[in-house]
Amino acid sequence: MNLKSSILKTIAFFDIFDFPLTSEEIKTHLYGYHKPLHIKELKGTLDEIDEIEKIHDYYVLKNRGKLIELRKSRKFIAEKFWGRVRQYGQYIAQVPFVRMVAVCNNLAYDNPSELSDIDLFIVIEKDRMWLARLIITLILQFHGVRRHGDKIAGRFCLSFFVTTEKLNMEPLALKPEDPYMAYWTRLLLPIYGKKTYQEFKQKNEEWLKKEYGMNFSDKNDKQLSFISDSHLKKIKEWLYRGWFGDLYESILKKTFKKRTLRKAKKLGPEASVIVSDSILKFHNKDRRQEYLERWKKQA
Repeated sequence: MNLKSSILKTIAFFDIFDFPLTSEEIKTHLYGYHKPLHIKELKGTLDEIDEIEKIHDYYVLKNRGKLIELRKSRKFIAEKFWGRVRQYGQYIAQVPFVRMVAVCNNLAYDNPSELSDIDLFIVIEKDRMWLARLIITLILQFHGVRRHGDKIAGRFCLSFFVTTEKLNMEPLALKPEDPYMAYWTRLLLPIYGKKTYQEFKQKNEEWLKKEYGMNFSDKNDKQLSFISDSHLKKIKEWLYRGWFGDLYESILKKTFKKRTLRKAKKLGPEASVIVSDSILKFHNKDRRQEYLERWKKQA
């Protein structure tokens, strides 16, 4: 893919989510380009693309200049949501067997609206999925910050859990091309679990680079410094590590897995639901194909 096409595809993808980019951000998020690139070459090429325009420091598709003020307003919303993440993320991180907590989707790049929820991606130790998930749900429900029903804005969406042996996101991507999953993986921002995040990057860097020309940024783990494991968490894990924990996990699995599968069957064909002991993914409407088609029309 040549540089002009890569630039246009990058700007067009973020345009779907009403997010204009600076030249540095275009370079960071550049889609499908595999050659070394200097910022001066990028800026020179940007000036040659008729389908985009520069307004202040941002590049947008033609007639999309209104997105710049929208981006600025969403930055303030993001700051408010990040405060909530830091507050309640500490509680989630101290749940036994939680190995990583990360923010994903719009908030990961500071682009939520007032009506957005806060999407989390949570990694749990193998064979303790149902136990950890239940505790996390109860904690957020107790504090009144879990998304459910029509209570969405500013609440935490617990729709994506995996265990530590399922860190590779490539099997979940649409074929032959899934820019949404590629950017989702690339932009994931962990707030807890440095070791697990390093493993996550190792599992995903090869396919992201080969298929999409993407690399992980060191800036992705900027939120990782403020949470560490408590002694109480370690004690709880010791208590639930052996036969007692296996028994409890088995009971919860029998109770909640059947219920979850029943709910999944009631959803329509647009849903993306995975219910297993290693992946719990609940999306009532998977819009990736829609985004892909819109993106191809613009780029």
